[in-house]
Amino acid sequence: MSYHESPERDYVLSVLAQNNAGVLLRIAGLFSRRCYNIKSIVAAQTEDAAYSQMIIVVQGDDRIVRQVDKQLSKLAEIEQVTVLSDQDAVVREHLLLKVKRTDKTSDQLMAIANVFHASILNVTPENLMVELTGSAQTLNSFIECYKPYTIEKILRTGAMAMEK
Repeated sequence: MSYHESPERDYVLSVLAQNNAGVLLRIAGLFSRRCYNIKSIVAAQTEDAAYSQMIIVVQGDDRIVRQVDKQLSKLAEIEQVTVLSDQDAVVREHLLLKVKRTDKTSDQLMAIANVFHASILNVTPENLMVELTGSAQTLNSFIECYKPYTIEKILRTGAMAMEK
């Protein structure tokens, strides 16, 4: 790494786009053509049905994120691109986790959920399903706590973010 290069890290981009068919495909194609990897993407209609909000996490340095910002802004359907900082935004992920459960492990599994303030969604004789929203670090710690108990399935969103 040269003296002037910034280190690679995750950048969170908030992209407001016209809610037209194929806009997400065009954005993904832009990343693909430039050989930039999308670490996560969350997209949904906003309070105004004419627009969609996309939260895209890309890994790179300052140069790459500036290039991504410029390229996205050139697309006709893009209304606004904002690179969010930790100080300017609240960033969260959502997790559903199903873990193997027995009568012997049930109390420990519930205790872990309680420590993290996770919601218990479903309990069967064979498994327990929990839900948690938090930072990536919180979700990673939560998963680590359940690993000794045989995780059956994990579903996790990418980052969602909102400016403060």
